[in-house]
Amino acid sequence: MCKFAQQYLSGRHLRLKLLASGFFLALAACSEVPSAFGPTPDSAKKNADELFSALTHRFTNVSRSPKYEYAREKIGRFALTPSMIYNDTSLWTIRAADGTKILYGEASFKNGMYQFSNVPPSAARSGSGTTTISLTGPLNLLADGRHVMKLKELRKDEYEWFTQVDFAVGSLGPNDIKRIANAWLESAEGRTGSQLRTDYPKTFPKTTEALGMLFSLDTIISVRDAQGANTIYLQTRFKPNGIRSAFPKYADYIDKYVMRINMRFTLLDSRDAVWFDASMKEGLLTMRARSKDGHFVPLKGEIRSIPDTLNLRVDMTAKVKLFTIGVKKLYGQWINVHTPKETGWDMRFTKEPEWQLPLAVKSLIKTPLKRPFSGDGTRFRIGIKEGTNNQNLLSRQASTVVQESGILRFLGKLGGDAMGDFIADVEKEENRFNATVFRALKEDIGSALKAK
Repeated sequence: MCKFAQQYLSGRHLRLKLLASGFFLALAACSEVPSAFGPTPDSAKKNADELFSALTHRFTNVSRSPKYEYAREKIGRFALTPSMIYNDTSLWTIRAADGTKILYGEASFKNGMYQFSNVPPSAARSGSGTTTISLTGPLNLLADGRHVMKLKELRKDEYEWFTQVDFAVGSLGPNDIKRIANAWLESAEGRTGSQLRTDYPKTFPKTTEALGMLFSLDTIISVRDAQGANTIYLQTRFKPNGIRSAFPKYADYIDKYVMRINMRFTLLDSRDAVWFDASMKEGLLTMRARSKDGHFVPLKGEIRSIPDTLNLRVDMTAKVKLFTIGVKKLYGQWINVHTPKETGWDMRFTKEPEWQLPLAVKSLIKTPLKRPFSGDGTRFRIGIKEGTNNQNLLSRQASTVVQESGILRFLGKLGGDAMGDFIADVEKEENRFNATVFRALKEDIGSALKAK
C-alpha cells in the first residue's frame, strides 16, 4: 500500500503538489523573495535563472527511447507485483552479482527536446566484470538527469525497491533554499491578507496568470498575534475547467483522479504541538503556518525553535474507478536535513497505519501490508545537494519492501490503470502546462531582480 501511495502520488501528483506550492509561494510573496535566491543580486539572478530554466527544460518536448519507455510503463504497472517483471531481461539495464536488477536512465536537454535514454554507464559495460553504478557521479550540464531504480528479491514473494533521481539545477545551493524559505515566511509577517492579495500579482504577474488557469484563490488571511508571531492561512482551489480549452485531456485527468483525493498532512513535535498543517479535500487546498522573523513556530502557544525531527501524520483517501482506498493515522518521522552540503527533508515510516479499503478485500489485510513498515520501513527523501561542475542537484530517494499478495495485485491493478490513463496525451499536456509555469517564474523573478 505504501508503494501504491508512492506510485499514485509521488511522481505525476508530486509535480501537481509542487505547482500548488508554487502558487502558495506567489500568494505570500513580495519583492523580498526573489532577492533571497542568492546572497547578492547577481547570484540571486543567476540561481533563479538556472533553476527555472532547468525545470522548464525538464518539461519541454519530452521524449524517451523505446526501451526506456517500455521499462517505465512496465514498472509503473507492476510496482506492487514485481515478480511479473523481475526476470524480464528486456527491461533491466544491469544485473548485479547479488541478483539486484537495475534500470539506469539518463536525461538531457538537446536540440529543444528533453530526452530520456537507458544507456548503461561506461563502468557497467567496460568488461571488467563490475556491475556497480555511481549514484553520486557528476552531472555536467543544466537539466541533466540520472534515474536509478533497483529491485532486489529478498525471498519468495518479497522484494526491495530503491529509487534515486538526481537533476542538475545549476548554482542554487543548500544555503539558498534556507534563505528562500525564511524570506517567504517573513514576507507575510506584519501584512494583512488584503495586502498580500494585492501585492503577489505585482511581483509574480506572469506566474499568477499561468497558475491562475488551474488554481483560484479562495482565502488568504495573515494575522500578527500578541507574541509577535504571524499566522498565515491560505486556501486555493483546483479549477480544471480553466485549462480545459488548452489542455483538455489533462483537465479530464484532474477531474477523474486529483479531485477525488482527500488528504491531510500535519507536522507535530513530541509535545503534540502542530507546526504545519495542510490538507486537500475535493480540490480545495488549505495551508496553515505560523512564523516569527522568518522561522516556523508552533501554530499555537509559546515561541520556540523548530526541532530537527518532527512527527508526521498523513490521512489520505483516493477514489479510483468505483473503489475508495486510503490510510488513516499514517505516522512517520519528518527530519529536517540541514548540512553544509544538503538541505532537504527525510521522511521515514515504520508504523503500520489504519487502512481504508473496499469490504471485499479487507479480509486480505495480513502480513503483506505490514511488511513495508517493518525493519527500516519505507523512506522518502528530497532536497538540494551540493554537486560538482557548477551543477547542484535536486535529489530524491525512495525505498520500501513489498510482499506480494492478492490485495497488492488488486491495488497494483488500480495504480496501473491510473498510470495507463496518464501516459501519452495526458502527460504531454501536463508537461506543456508545467513548462509554462516554470518559464513564468523565471521571467517574473528576473524582472523583479532587474527592477532592483
